[in-house]
Amino acid sequence: MFYVLEGTMTFRLGDESLTAGPGTFVCARPGEVHTFSNPTDQPARFLNFNTPSGFEHYMRELAAAGRDGPLTPEVIGEIASRHDFRVA
Repeated sequence: MFYVLEGTMTFRLGDESLTAGPGTFVCARPGEVHTFSNPTDQPARFLNFNTPSGFEHYMRELAAAGRDGPLTPEVIGEIASRHDFRVA
């Protein structure tokens, strides 16, 4: 689940794409392929809620890898594979 606080975000849920501004709530169903981006040159802030628990382990490992060097698609994919999902 995502809640946009400021800026403009683009979300892709399955085959659907939507643009979301402040105050927009977006929910990806369990198992639904999804991604998000900031298509503008302005900062965006959002809250991200994950349930059930466990995804925080991926995020912590990703943050640690980012401190050690660039987060390339290969690095992100390797970390994701240890947490039972893949980056498309």
